Amino acid sequence: MSLIDTSLDRRQAFHPEWDAQRVSDLRQAIELRIFDLLEEQLKKAPTNNHWQLLQTVYPAGTQPCVISTNYDLIIDAAMMAVSEKRTPEGRLPDYRVHLSTPFYAAEGERFGTLLKLHGSLNWLYCRTCQRIEIGASESSRFLKVLGRVVGPSIKQSYTPDGNLCRTCSTRMRPLLIAPSHLKDYRNPHLAQVWYEAERVLREADRVVFIGYSLPDDDVEVVYLLKRSLAHLKPDRITVVEYDLTTPALFGHSVGRRYRTLFGDGIDWHPEGLDSWIPKAQASTAAPALSPGAANPSPPVVTQ
Repeated sequence: MSLIDTSLDRRQAFHPEWDAQRVSDLRQAIELRIFDLLEEQLKKAPTNNHWQLLQTVYPAGTQPCVISTNYDLIIDAAMMAVSEKRTPEGRLPDYRVHLSTPFYAAEGERFGTLLKLHGSLNWLYCRTCQRIEIGASESSRFLKVLGRVVGPSIKQSYTPDGNLCRTCSTRMRPLLIAPSHLKDYRNPHLAQVWYEAERVLREADRVVFIGYSLPDDDVEVVYLLKRSLAHLKPDRITVVEYDLTTPALFGHSVGRRYRTLFGDGIDWHPEGLDSWIPKAQASTAAPALSPGAANPSPPVVTQ
């Protein structure tokens, strides 16, 4: 994908038979197949540990605040499942984007905040009038709250004909930042998400990272974290990874990246999410997990 994006950015052809238009068509075909595959895999993806994570970090009386670098719907489903446990009918998360789908606006109250830096499988975008809607995902129909969804079909949007925009009849496409070194974050809806993410991080008293490895190609995300969390001491930054072969922070490649970014003293947990959750539940010293703390709802940054 990076090579294709470089070709399109430089307006250069790979071969006489592969001009700019054909390369652009190829990119769209790859994108649509990636989205289609993710939607299929989500039907089998487990969400129990995400549900337990939210229940642990955000006890009754608090609401989740999650920043995600993924565009799948696993964390979305977990948040909605927790909302169904705490409210009669369940609620959708506040994505902090202007979703034009009528049912979303009519829902009123939200449950928690979910900031998806790279877009989302269930966000459908019109490139002409910039309308954005929330789509109906077959992979999460088991949730009561999504049983009320009357938005366009996500599945239909992964086909060349797609869904038509209600305003201008342009084909709507999922709003996602594809896995490429040339990521373009200039979309106005994503710009709003990034603004909200920076605000949330700057106000945080503690942050929990789950499975995010600070990859080299996520320069903009790493820059956001560096600027927004400069006020936190390293011990206020919890990092949960899964690698039992090199548990020590100083010898772990991901650990070294976090040390470089935030300094020594990171609250480092290489045992993985499933093993960390019981420790977090048993902890009474961590303000982030204590309902009586000044800031009982730290943002969780997850892959």
